[in-house]
Parts: sequence; structure tokens; C-alpha cells
Amino acid sequence: MRTVLVTRPEPGASKTSERLLGYGFSPLVLPLTQIVPVRVRRPSGKFDAVAATSANALRQLPDRVMQLLLDLPCFVVGDATAAIARARGFQTVTAGDGDGVSLAQTIMEECCTGARILYLAGRVRAPEFERTLRNAGIHHRTLQTYDTVSVTYTGEFLTKFFGQAAVDDCLLYSRRSAEAFLQLSTRADVAGLFKRTEVFCLSPRVADALSGCEKALIHVAAKPDEDALFALLQRVQHSVH
Repeated sequence: MRTVLVTRPEPGASKTSERLLGYGFSPLVLPLTQIVPVRVRRPSGKFDAVAATSANALRQLPDRVMQLLLDLPCFVVGDATAAIARARGFQTVTAGDGDGVSLAQTIMEECCTGARILYLAGRVRAPEFERTLRNAGIHHRTLQTYDTVSVTYTGEFLTKFFGQAAVDDCLLYSRRSAEAFLQLSTRADVAGLFKRTEVFCLSPRVADALSGCEKALIHVAAKPDEDALFALLQRVQHSVH
């Protein structure tokens, strides 16, 4: 049974772990980043819609602010984020095709030029969504609801966690986690466990952070969603065997 290192923060890490077990893999859950809420002030002004490119942006939005927005249509990056939006109380939810550019294009199709969008986001985020909206003449205000911070582990903990077993595969969902993985995999106390680790990235932007890694071991999902990432993982392993 191949081991797969799960680096994403909770609650996603546990869900991914359960899914890996169902596919016959042995998950190693070691979050390299953590989602922390930030202070959110009540947004001023009127908005025509809400947008989110991350489920965490919706999870971390305080109820007192959420209640002010539930009558607005909500545009989200994909189906998983759409499920969170509905769980938080949004009635009208439209999902894009998995990335920020496609979400911005969906908003451009549904909203008229001059529309005002409240963008729920993290402090660390890709710029494409906001840039695409700006170029289309759609006004937006970014409301940061969370931050992503790195998680560090002691050498003693890592030695006990991994033992002497090499890590077969690793899943990377964000650029920040890719940067943290690069630091982890080059630590002297565990570097030997990652010499032949196959790394599976959610997007090219994630893969770009892996400077110095052997390119033959880096794989990028066809679409930036977990279904595509798992399909890639299975396809590569079937080709190996």
C-alpha cells in the first residue's frame, strides 16, 4: 500500500485522508499550513453579489457579517465551495469551473458592467481573479476573512511520525503548502525519505513553487480540483505498476 502525505490544513486534511483510504492508499496526515481567522469588519456600501475562491473564506466569515449578505447571489470557484456556501445559508449559489479566472468569467456573464462584488478571500491568494474582474470593468472589494500560516514540527516529532519509511507520494493544494513541503523535504533529519517522492500539485502555480525538485517527479492536475488530482494520482500509479 503506497503512502500518501497529506499536507493541506484541517478540516480538508481529514476528508482527503478518508478518500485516500477508500482508494487503497495509506494516508499520512501532516498539515504544513493552518487556517487562522482574522478580524473582519462589517463591509460598507452596497453590493450586487458575493464571490469566494476558497471554502475557507466562507468558513471563517463571522455569522454577524454573513447574515448581512445572505440575500445576495453567491459566486464560488467550484462545487466543494458551493456546498460550503449553501451550508452557511446562501440560497443562490453559482459555481465556476474550478479556478479564479473561470469564476471571474462566470461573473462577467451573469453581472453587468459596473456591478459591485464583495470578494471574500484570504490574505494569501492568487491574483488572477481580481485582475480579471478589474480588466472587465467589474468593481470589487476584497474582504479578508482568514490567513494561512505555516506549521513547523520538531525533528523529534518528524522522526517518530515517519519512522524510517520513505514517502511514496505527496499531495499539494496550495503554493504556501508547496513552499513548506520544499523546506520539509530538504531537512537533514528527514530528507532521505523524500528522494523518490512523487509530488501531485493542484495547479501549475503550486508546482512553480517547487524549485529544485526533480521535474520528473512533479505532476500537475488537469483541473484545479481534488477529483482531477485523485485521477492523476491513480493514473500515475497505474502506469508505474
